[in-house]
Amino acid sequence: MLNEIMRLQQAVDRRLGLERSERGGTRLNRAQMTMGALALIDFDKQHFPKLLQESKRLSAGAGFVSDASVPAIWQRTVIREALYRLNALQFTDAATAAFGSSLEIPYSYRDNTAAGRTNTRIYEGEEIPRSGVIQTAELAYPLPQKISFELSDELRYITSSQSLDWDAVIENLSNSARLIAEDTDRTVLNEMLLSSDEYGAVAVSGENLELQADDVDAVFILAHFPVVRPRTIRDLQGNIVGNIVNPVTVSYNSVAVGEYDGTGTQAPGIYYSLNYNLGEIHLVDESGALLIPADGTAYTISYSYATNVYAFDTDEGTDELDVHWDKFLYRYALRKNEIESARYHSCDFGLMSGTVQNHIESAKTFAANFRKPGTDLDSTGTLGLIKGVPNWKTTGPGLFYRDERVLLGELGITRFRLLKGWEPSTLTAERGPNGRFTGKKSAYGDQWIIVHTPTQLKRAFTSMVLYSSPMRVARATP
Repeated sequence: MLNEIMRLQQAVDRRLGLERSERGGTRLNRAQMTMGALALIDFDKQHFPKLLQESKRLSAGAGFVSDASVPAIWQRTVIREALYRLNALQFTDAATAAFGSSLEIPYSYRDNTAAGRTNTRIYEGEEIPRSGVIQTAELAYPLPQKISFELSDELRYITSSQSLDWDAVIENLSNSARLIAEDTDRTVLNEMLLSSDEYGAVAVSGENLELQADDVDAVFILAHFPVVRPRTIRDLQGNIVGNIVNPVTVSYNSVAVGEYDGTGTQAPGIYYSLNYNLGEIHLVDESGALLIPADGTAYTISYSYATNVYAFDTDEGTDELDVHWDKFLYRYALRKNEIESARYHSCDFGLMSGTVQNHIESAKTFAANFRKPGTDLDSTGTLGLIKGVPNWKTTGPGLFYRDERVLLGELGITRFRLLKGWEPSTLTAERGPNGRFTGKKSAYGDQWIIVHTPTQLKRAFTSMVLYSSPMRVARATP
């Protein structure tokens, strides 16, 4: 049966232009290959009869698609391609798991005050202390990922008359899978930075922002930064589980102010917009238009700020550019040492934006005459190693990192579990407001994942925030 599925898959890959050797030379990390294999094994078990039937039809020269369903082999291909796009998996402990309302994540961590460091020399007849490895578990909850698409019968007829059947449908499925993959990468990368900020977070209550009001400035500066983003855990129905962790509450004119979400659908009113990385806040209306806080009007904020971070001032002052960014490399090395020497974890990777990488590459250390072992550019001239730590570029929409954060950490600390791989529904005929058919069909796809970092292991991450001291002041515009 496996050979039949592989022949069917190869035929579809040829029709979609996906025939390749290890994806045409595109390097897949071990996590991508493993997750792809595990997900496809589960899919093949669930869709065995349908895949076998499609294989027989294909070998007989007949088509195997209909208006009522998406072929199983198309679904298999979309799942594979979606998983192969997940670059962030290489930083996680990735696996599949059975679908459920929650999942228990087992893990162990080291109690640095217990045995295993200096008190293992026990002589005859003496009590032997227990090791300082603690085994426990935490509950994690699934994250739903859903997206839909529609297309007209006319478009389907046009594309199905060409050599590639279902071109319009598979194009929609492929684009949907790409969006789901981007969202998954974003979720994983953001989870690691959030976990780093949560470790050692300190709460601030009722910080007075009115002191910065002058009827001119709109952007105010918090006393501490970065601000830890609130974490809200929800069940499958969307109900909040427990309390919001590290909540942010803003009050203006003694009225609670909600956070601006950028959708344009919020009710008329005043909202706050917060740059969590830099600790800068401003008020807007429901359309996003900037508001100027009135001098003398009560304006307060309660929040938590990160202490597991080093703030690097990008302002060069009297430094030469290359010398200034050498100082960054020194601070980077100290953060690495914090993970390895103070917390007994390994520092395996660094994450940052391409813009930050470009700045770091200007450091004097990278010049030929000043190059140090373990700190180098790769063969393409892109930032590679800093003190032996390989660095990756973060890309994609909605990332917390922006051009302001650098994350260092140990591989495999954050857990990724695929509960149900991305899979499209059947095409459904749409109806208009009067209940009549419109000649359009729609479908949706869904996926459920778990992304969780065990509480005691968040110390395996640390970060840096990049800011400019001359720019981080109260001012008129963001």
